[in-house]
Amino acid sequence: MFADAIGFPRQHARVTGLGETLRRHVTRVGFAAFGAFEPGPDRAASPDPAAPLVGFSYGYTSQPGLWWREQIVPALTPDQRDSWLANAFELAELHVHPSAQGQRLGSALHDRLMDTARAAMHRTALLSVMHRSERARQLYTRRGWQTLVPELRFSTDPATPFSILGLEL
Repeated sequence: MFADAIGFPRQHARVTGLGETLRRHVTRVGFAAFGAFEPGPDRAASPDPAAPLVGFSYGYTSQPGLWWREQIVPALTPDQRDSWLANAFELAELHVHPSAQGQRLGSALHDRLMDTARAAMHRTALLSVMHRSERARQLYTRRGWQTLVPELRFSTDPATPFSILGLEL
């Protein structure tokens, strides 16, 4: 599901490393995750426990020393660091399989995760989005995210440009 959602080959390091990344991230302070599953023949019924995952989102409290945060810090101005990192939630991943896109699953996964971040009293949320992910960028724009850093290339994938976005909670 993940490879199809991000449009990378299944052999790409980001795809093959997702399991290990999740094992690390699930232990982080403030971790929250939500999933969307393919509906069964009767949409009103409870989800089938064997139904395939068609979307997921997760994040956690941003803390100094975490890899992603340390990658974005140099790209932020001192004022941005003070305002955006003081009490932030990192939206680490939000993906919907192409076959399930257009059904507002991404919006629902986003909103549940941001509601959780607000309930945990975070002031801001941060994320990185690939430049080529136009649907994701549209979703975030509709939900009030603003561009903090127009282009950043992470040390692990310098060929792929990302933007850093922020949301006031």
